[in-house]
Amino acid sequence: MTTAVKAERNLDFDAGLYSPRVAARVARIKYQNFQAWAKANLVRAMKVRVSKRPESTYTYNDLLLMRLIVRLKEQGAKTKQIRVALRTLEMMSGGDKDAWMRATILVDVSSGVVVAFLPEKPEWNPVAASRGPQKMATIFFPDLIRELKDELVPVERFPLVEVDPRILAGAPVVKGTRISTRAVISARESGQDPVKVFPDLTPEQAANAEAYEEFLKAG
Repeated sequence: MTTAVKAERNLDFDAGLYSPRVAARVARIKYQNFQAWAKANLVRAMKVRVSKRPESTYTYNDLLLMRLIVRLKEQGAKTKQIRVALRTLEMMSGGDKDAWMRATILVDVSSGVVVAFLPEKPEWNPVAASRGPQKMATIFFPDLIRELKDELVPVERFPLVEVDPRILAGAPVVKGTRISTRAVISARESGQDPVKVFPDLTPEQAANAEAYEEFLKAG
């Protein structure tokens, strides 16, 4: 399988498509790690035409997948093991690369082996899953998607910021607006008051947006 899903089409700026560097920034992973994961076929690009040539882009779901990969690696899973699990889920689902979003994913904490299965395919449930919870750390559970979204924008820390693939192509924005957090911090870095540059912003919104950009930098 190639490292990219070659689905060339006109770029839809409301689809939440991210360039590699923006995807890595919003997902808060080092760009070098992102490049390694892409090369290892953990995350796969969608090819879209920009200025008459295909460019690699990633979806909002890919951002969530990157956060899941971080979790799996924290549990000791290796790149190859994660890739096999993701490709197995894709095959089981008939080619749905986002099948992981409805799967059960476990990690054997002693070996780092990733075990994954789909609820609609009980006959595929791996024997390894029956080893018992004493050797398994549950990674995917019903609230995981919500938690992965919260990892992108922790609600308790940044209640005035959101990442919505339908708004500004998925760029982080001040909630309820189309003003990106990056535009807010750029205004501040240029010596301007963001509230004066964007009159619709409140000081609280601007401060929360700036804090979020610092959060992204911290990785």
